[in-house]
Amino acid sequence: MKKIFIASTALFLSLAAFAQTIDRSKKPKEGPAPVIKIADPAKFVLPNGMTVLVVENHKLPKITASLITNRGQIVEGDKAGVIGIMGDMLNEGTKNLTKEQFDEKVDMMGALVSLNSGGGYVSALNRYFEPSLMLMADALRNPAFKEENFDKLKSQAITNLKSTEKSAKAISSRVVNAVSFGKNTASGEFQTIESTEGLTIADVKDAYQKYLSPANAILTFVGDITPQQAKEYATKAFGTWKGEKIPIAKDIPVSNPSKTEIDLIDVPSAVQSEIKVANLISNPYSNPDYHALVLANHILGGGAESKLFMNLREKHGFTYGSYSNVGSGRYQTIFSAGASVRNDKVDSAVAEIMNEVNNMRAGKISAEELATAKAVYNGLFALRMEDPQTTASYATTILINNLPKDYYRTFLQKLNAVTTEDIKRASEKYFNSNDTRIVVVGKASAVKEGLEKLGHPVKMYDIYASPVTESATPTVSVDKNMTGQTVIDKYITAIGGKDALDKVNSMSADVTMNVSGQSITGTMKKQHPINF
Repeated sequence: MKKIFIASTALFLSLAAFAQTIDRSKKPKEGPAPVIKIADPAKFVLPNGMTVLVVENHKLPKITASLITNRGQIVEGDKAGVIGIMGDMLNEGTKNLTKEQFDEKVDMMGALVSLNSGGGYVSALNRYFEPSLMLMADALRNPAFKEENFDKLKSQAITNLKSTEKSAKAISSRVVNAVSFGKNTASGEFQTIESTEGLTIADVKDAYQKYLSPANAILTFVGDITPQQAKEYATKAFGTWKGEKIPIAKDIPVSNPSKTEIDLIDVPSAVQSEIKVANLISNPYSNPDYHALVLANHILGGGAESKLFMNLREKHGFTYGSYSNVGSGRYQTIFSAGASVRNDKVDSAVAEIMNEVNNMRAGKISAEELATAKAVYNGLFALRMEDPQTTASYATTILINNLPKDYYRTFLQKLNAVTTEDIKRASEKYFNSNDTRIVVVGKASAVKEGLEKLGHPVKMYDIYASPVTESATPTVSVDKNMTGQTVIDKYITAIGGKDALDKVNSMSADVTMNVSGQSITGTMKKQHPINF
């Protein structure tokens, strides 16, 4: 007991002395940027051109493998949607196994095998990894491509497209890119009901031959595996797979508008509008401004502490959240800032978004805002590094974008070296103000007048990003004496009168509701007697 008392007293005195040395009125000084230790993966190339990367991690008896195709951008044209359906078809069985047989084999091993238009992914315990990998290889190399499976997937795709015809969010996601890049570009084109209806199984087979090849493939192993084992597995699964090199398209930059414009898409049923302020940028991973731009975007609209969120939600209550996003990669991409806003506040929300963009361009950035953004990225980077898949992803990014091997090892050092002046310079260069697009998808009759007062030309587009002139907009005459009962009476007359209605014994209706941002669908059924 005496020893315990003496030890406790010593601990108390040491803690008291330590506490006296801390001045809690001052913020602790930032330490040096952490040194990231990322081992280079083993790398080799199969005779057919497939590049193989191996990231060893022997903590668990588990292995994953992912295969991607480095093929760049593709213009599908009047076949828009074919590559996506081709990817879905790869999950519909092989020439050797039906879909049911394939899925049963995967389930029996407790594995995960999935395919997509650019490759596939497999994850399994060591003892089942080789047969699981062979299943993925069979699906990629010997797809069944049955007509009945194609018809099913095509029908599903058309149904999905029809279900979003009146969704302002879905319309905005395609129209923003279409008006920014152009509808005939890889970044601006989109799948339509018409393009999907025109697809055939022959188109799918043609896309498979054109856009999936081992010569452009990168196969990455992660987990309890050695480079020698990986080479044996890769050779057995893919060594005899043949294919031509897929040419990678060059970037053809598109210009931003010469002056800021408002592009308005009318969705008469919308109760709130989708706003996107967007301009095209070039932001490859090798961009000297990359780290400053990442932080600038976070300060503007990267989270709940950002300028947009604090302004549009916390200060004005226009929206549940307002965010911004900066694309990156080897092709021209897009910067956007936006929100979902109720119709009566659309013009005010647009003005506030533009104000915050201009504040960034003017350098109204505090040291605290920059420190917070850096802290978020330091934490996220460290958290991601706990997953071995992150190392594999980084290795693939380095390979595809021809980056130096230490790109991610020095990432945080470069990020933490960014100053407020760097943020201002990046904002001026990449966040446009006088030559940007303000894309609004909503009820035009409720928002157009307010938008016109902002001083920018308002251009009308339809839901498929085609220009609409005022003369092309149909005018509808409304009978002022029309009532709800009149509409019902006319409907009953149109379907054969009350006698015909009395013969109806049951009714079924599909119902869709939006509750707190979530879409809920269902079927409402009634049986006799039915009260209309």
